[in-house]
Amino acid sequence: PPATSITLSGRAYPGRAVTLLKDASIVSSAAAGSDGSFSLAVSGLSAGNYIFSVYSEDKDGNRSSLHTFPVAITAGVTTNVSGIFVAPTVAVDKQEVKRGETITLFGQSAPAAVLTITVNSDEPFFLHADAGADGAYVYHFDSSLLEYGDHTASSKAILASQLVSNVS
Repeated sequence: PPATSITLSGRAYPGRAVTLLKDASIVSSAAAGSDGSFSLAVSGLSAGNYIFSVYSEDKDGNRSSLHTFPVAITAGVTTNVSGIFVAPTVAVDKQEVKRGETITLFGQSAPAAVLTITVNSDEPFFLHADAGADGAYVYHFDSSLLEYGDHTASSKAILASQLVSNVS
């Protein structure tokens, strides 16, 4: 009988493991290629509805947010899910700053991705950075622009003007 399986493919961080979960349990993991592309396959599935998720960890050990999607699996069919773009990671070099100090925001995405970093303040700041060949990006932000208080940052990536990631 034909296999009942799923193949998932997309972009993540080059050379880093991409982990696949089925209904919140790890079922597969594989390293992304040097261009960030990955492909994961699971066979021997039963027909039914599943929740699949993928995530990756960057070179600094920071984990991406989960990219989660429901999939209906049909018996005897290989289901292909493509165009997955793992969200970039985002981190900062310090947890507390004096007004005017530089905050370095950094993370990893697919190579050559264009990143939009959002720094949340009374008025949010939208910053742009380009990922290098290794997917790494860095932005040095002047904290004198921020209001006093707590702030958060997030990032999302665009690749080749068509693939858009979820928010980190």
